[in-house]
Amino acid sequence: MKNKKILAFDIGGTKIASGIVEFKKDGYQIFDYQKNATPKDKKEVVQRLMELIVYYKKGNSFNRTGIGIAGQIDHENGIIKHTPNINIPDNTNLKKIIKETIGENVEIENDVKCFALSENVFGRVKKYHNVVYLAIGTGIGGAIEIDDKLYRGENNIAGEFGHMVIDSNGKKCACGNKGCWEQYVAGRAIEKLYFELYKQKKKAKEIAIDSARGVKKDKKVIKQASSYFATGLVNIINTINPEVIVIGGSVIKQDEILKLAKKEVLKKVLIPGKKTIILKSKLGNEATLVGAGLL
Repeated sequence: MKNKKILAFDIGGTKIASGIVEFKKDGYQIFDYQKNATPKDKKEVVQRLMELIVYYKKGNSFNRTGIGIAGQIDHENGIIKHTPNINIPDNTNLKKIIKETIGENVEIENDVKCFALSENVFGRVKKYHNVVYLAIGTGIGGAIEIDDKLYRGENNIAGEFGHMVIDSNGKKCACGNKGCWEQYVAGRAIEKLYFELYKQKKKAKEIAIDSARGVKKDKKVIKQASSYFATGLVNIINTINPEVIVIGGSVIKQDEILKLAKKEVLKKVLIPGKKTIILKSKLGNEATLVGAGLL
């Protein structure tokens, strides 16, 4: 890979990560990394993004800009079709807005498809041909690779595992349905469960850390979340039968929830599915940012 510099963004429900990704023959480096809170106002998200692009243009030279964003994306036209956990209006033509406003050409893709791209190039899955990618953060995003090709589905929403319904009478989701998987496993879900049980607010990261330390209250929350996590994984394995599932995102940084879920998966999955390998992302929090740079 020739040396080149790309301005990359990873836009999620709680944060906008950005940086200059320099690709080299032997890998990549990220420079001028920033992490900003995702604005809650619909107009502010796009405005903040453009402000960041202008900031980077002043002090850096780069070949192009890549954006990975959580939600359903028309990647060919750069249109944000729907983002359940980010306040951007449906059908926003982000590519056109940025081009007309600040003159910058951008490539835009779903965040987990970016994650899949980077793991494919720099991760552990090069020798596998049928892979499912999951990112567990504010919500749950996914991507599917079949016979070495990214499977998008008819309308580019294949892999929206976070909105797989696991309880039809369950908790209301930002997508409008009830009982979506991400309402029981993702970061916000873990924080809500902790509050429901103990009437105290606590960040998902802190809950996971304290659970690993043996704190009983936190352990109860993580155990319940891991059980729901296993349910979703079993559904994916039994339906798609991938060789590997690669899992990243902030919620998986602490190992316990994944360890507990793996044990339950082996008890419940169909026998051939026991061969599916479940791995943590090699690139971690950098995966989507690097993938956006590869667009």
